[in-house]
Order: sequence, then structure tokens, then C-alpha cells
Amino acid sequence: MKYILSYNTKFGAVSVESKNPQDLIDAYVHLKVVAERLESKPRIVAKSTTLRTKKAKGRGGRGETARVIREIETSLMGTDFFANPRTTGETNERLRKVSRQSFTSRKVSQALGILWQKHLLKRVGKRNYYSYSK
Repeated sequence: MKYILSYNTKFGAVSVESKNPQDLIDAYVHLKVVAERLESKPRIVAKSTTLRTKKAKGRGGRGETARVIREIETSLMGTDFFANPRTTGETNERLRKVSRQSFTSRKVSQALGILWQKHLLKRVGKRNYYSYSK
């Protein structure tokens, strides 16, 4: 026969089991201490992954921008593509031809902005109408 001793807490129950009832009597004090320690620590609640938003279903957020930057640095920066100022759309078209991957205009724009902040590209024009060159 198996005996079970449970100690109810705010977050649930802490239990101990044994074949000998005397073990449960001896373990009660320890069980109570463990339960009190667990109650005093902040609980960590795991985020639910069942709800998926559009962003989660999309292309991967920052990962796509990093891929665009990598493609620009490896495929376009070594050529004379940026010898003349190029728009986001022109850059996106060239990336599509060179890498055979389709990127969103927003991600290409973000990648060009990051390369500009790193002083790898120059930027001319006004907001929403920038062109980038070396």
C-alpha cells in the first residue's frame, strides 16, 4: 500500500508519498518548509505559444532584416551598384535578381538605414524619399 501526504498552498499542492506511514509523519515538517519556500518565491509563468499573431506568422522580424543586410553586404557592396544613389525599390529589385529571394520593402529600407547608421552608405533626400550610395 502507498501513502500520500499533500500540503495545499496558494499555487497548488506539494506532496510526498511512501509505503511507510511513519516516513510521512517525519517528512511533514520538511514538506511544510518546502511549500513555504515555494510560496515566497515569485512564480514564473510561461508565455502561451498557442496564440499566433500576424507578426509570428510573418517572415521572422529581425531575422529578415539581418538577411537583407547580409545580402547587401555580400552581393551589392562589392560592386558598383551604389556608385549612384539608389532607392529602396531599386535595391530591392537588384536583391531579388542577385539572391533570388523576395524581401519586403520595409525590411530593405530598415537594412539600408542600418547600413547608413554604420557609415557604410551615404543617404540623400528627404524622409520617405531617401536614396543611398557609397
